[in-house]
Amino acid sequence: MSDAQERAKQPGCLWAAGAFFCLLLVGVVSALIFQPEKLGQVKRCLGPIMDTDPPLENTCDFPINAELCLYSKTADDICETKRLEPGQGFDRAEIEADLARLGGLLRAETYACKLPYMPGMVEDMNTKRMKQGCLPEGETRQ
Repeated sequence: MSDAQERAKQPGCLWAAGAFFCLLLVGVVSALIFQPEKLGQVKRCLGPIMDTDPPLENTCDFPINAELCLYSKTADDICETKRLEPGQGFDRAEIEADLARLGGLLRAETYACKLPYMPGMVEDMNTKRMKQGCLPEGETRQ
């Protein structure tokens, strides 16, 4: 057998690149089908919390749906969801009024989703526990 025939039988790097591309495509399609809420997460778009005005602003170049939850020691929790355009944020006076009404802050949590998704609770595929995620707009929140 000649060298050219032996090389023709061996898989080249083009085959490996094609296989990688196919696996990547399968991953994206399966995420679209089984976990669409993961594709809507944009927590990175919520800007700095402290010493900025507005606090918790949208730092991305597209509108998002953002949620700010303030949890108290007395279980009188306050969650507010807003659509934020680029550069917009939560109103500092409203946050301070909510903090005064709580009577003691335990923790604050934020979450952001691309449009048309809304922040809400979703079931984890692996553990079957409820966790924060993004739901299609109009779907009931839990």
